[in-house]
Amino acid sequence: YNDADPVAADKALFETIEQESLALGRSTDYQDFISRTGASQSFQLGISGGSEKTRFSVSFNHFYDKGVQIGQDFNRDNVRVNLDQQINSKLKFGVSLLSSLNKQNIGSNPWSVTLRENPLGIPYDKDGKLLFRNTSDGAQTNPLLEVQENALIDETRRTRIFASLFAEYKILDGLTYRLNFGPDYSVRRFGQFQASLTNARSSGTAFARNDYNQQFSYTVENILNYSKKINEVHDLNFTGLFSVQQQRNEFSSIRASGLPYEYQLFYKLASAPTIEGVDSDLSESGLLSYMGRINYGYKDKYLLTMTTRVDGSSKFSGESSLFGKTKKYGFFPSVALAWRISEEPFMKGISAIENLKLRVSYGLTGNEGISPYATQGSLSRTTYSFGNSGAFGFRPNALVNPDLRWETTATTNIGLDYGLLNNRISGSLEIYEQDTYDLLMPRNLPFTSGFGSVLQNVGKSRNRGIEFSISTMNVDKGGEKGFKWSTDFNINSNKEEIVEIYSGKNDDVGSLYFIGQPLTVYYDYEKLGIWQTGEAAEAKKFKQNPGEIKVKDQNNDGAINALDRVLLGSDIPKWSGGFTNRFSYKGVDLSIFIFTRQGSMVRSSLYTGLNTLAGRYNNLNVDYWTPKNPTNAFPRPNQNQESPLYSSTISYFDGSFTKIRNISLGYNIPVGLTNKLRMSSLRFYTCAQNPFIFSHYGDILDPEQ
Repeated sequence: YNDADPVAADKALFETIEQESLALGRSTDYQDFISRTGASQSFQLGISGGSEKTRFSVSFNHFYDKGVQIGQDFNRDNVRVNLDQQINSKLKFGVSLLSSLNKQNIGSNPWSVTLRENPLGIPYDKDGKLLFRNTSDGAQTNPLLEVQENALIDETRRTRIFASLFAEYKILDGLTYRLNFGPDYSVRRFGQFQASLTNARSSGTAFARNDYNQQFSYTVENILNYSKKINEVHDLNFTGLFSVQQQRNEFSSIRASGLPYEYQLFYKLASAPTIEGVDSDLSESGLLSYMGRINYGYKDKYLLTMTTRVDGSSKFSGESSLFGKTKKYGFFPSVALAWRISEEPFMKGISAIENLKLRVSYGLTGNEGISPYATQGSLSRTTYSFGNSGAFGFRPNALVNPDLRWETTATTNIGLDYGLLNNRISGSLEIYEQDTYDLLMPRNLPFTSGFGSVLQNVGKSRNRGIEFSISTMNVDKGGEKGFKWSTDFNINSNKEEIVEIYSGKNDDVGSLYFIGQPLTVYYDYEKLGIWQTGEAAEAKKFKQNPGEIKVKDQNNDGAINALDRVLLGSDIPKWSGGFTNRFSYKGVDLSIFIFTRQGSMVRSSLYTGLNTLAGRYNNLNVDYWTPKNPTNAFPRPNQNQESPLYSSTISYFDGSFTKIRNISLGYNIPVGLTNKLRMSSLRFYTCAQNPFIFSHYGDILDPEQ
């Protein structure tokens, strides 16, 4: 750029429409065109009643959420019915039914093309019609076309019917049998449409997709429960359970392009001349469970709970028999002890302590989080050259692994519950450790093996943490309408680390698994700054120039390569906490909730995808290097590059933040007035979600997003 002759430099650099915008001082804010003010509505109507032996309730709820992006909204209608019937002195029956209809319009995702769009272009021509391209850039289209009606549709409709039925029979005094049955049926239809004049189709033929997913599952539980009180001091309870869960999922999909008329959207795909893909699938899985639990209490001071559970999953290989050669089953026992210290005689004289309870527990839990046929491997369709013609065939897609087994977590917990000054101060302290072994995770393989990864039980991890909470009633004056002020505070810290991988203590750099580190880490080059003009000779040793990103040569071998990558951080925070204050006075109530998370790192795709500094697309407003601005923040612009060298290093940020998550202000209409209106209660309120965010990640960006 020639500063001595900026007019000539601008003519050489900018096209006609851009020069016109510069002369007029015109800049287009495309984000303003694709966004709007969001709104939410919720309506609920319910009725309940019954008699001595019959209780029922029926309710209806309608919810609508209008998104801040044009084309996005969500509708939900729910009907809930509950019925409980006492048949006789020994038998009772109940049913709960929930039916819902949801429609979600995700619409387009115009933010990428919008944020990249040149603000010196214009969206409309002189006649007020939308332009297809705002500038001569062939990769960019007008973002406003993305949010026109029926231009881009991503619509999901879901119908769900969920029921819970039970019957309970009293066999003897203290001995009952209960049968629970919970069917769940849902149908989900996903429809996608992309019109010709959109960035996705770039004036080509329209595209449509229609997915259909039908799911049915049920749970049957048989529960035997026995309770007995002995000599008024011993409380004994036994529970036995046998349950069966089944799930069946059917899926079908069709994708087509070249639609003869666009207003058909994704409904009449048989008219399309090009069927781009057809797919269908069926998956089934089941879970068989046995559980026994004993609860014992002595004088309501000493409490003991012992539980043993056996779960069998069809997702793992082996025989169905519990005693056969199989990996389907997992054994998960647990034990818990509690001591109500406040009930001891030596505590009776301490009036300030209302409640003091010490808890200790240890137990195993299981995770079967794999797809139904993961142990069997899979095939995928591919193309072959068969003579002089192309032909379809199949190739291995995923490796067989019949050795997969349950992922198991052993949890130790020590807790203390307390209540002071008539419970005006209450809370708890928890210290825990979770050791997970046989982790179900993918293990990266050399591509020369023909596979990218294989699912295995790869190792062990550990979580250790502490949680503290306290609730206080600070002020309580004047009865129900008097001034009240209460506070809730909680803080927690958790350390996650990998203990072992593949039965060893060595890191797996390819899979980003590091001993002593969390499961998710950022492993990259360490950015030192920007090469400055006075460092030209040193930069040349690394084949770089002033203005480019300077990274650390960790092993001092005079070259930057994969061996110079280091652990930069993790998205796991060192600690987090919440602070809530509630105030009320004469019907007016105010609530303020503050949340903080400290000591984590985030990686921002905004600072890579929208920060190429190549001049072709719109860029984030960053402090970039020039000879007159020798910053160490961001590199110099360069139109001869797709992105800066080592550009990933400028995407890491301190993820710590503090935010005012919610402020709510309300007013309750006096009871005397609501009674005249024949209402039980009436409340007006307003609230603000996340009105203030304080972080090191951009000016207005949210590290949680």
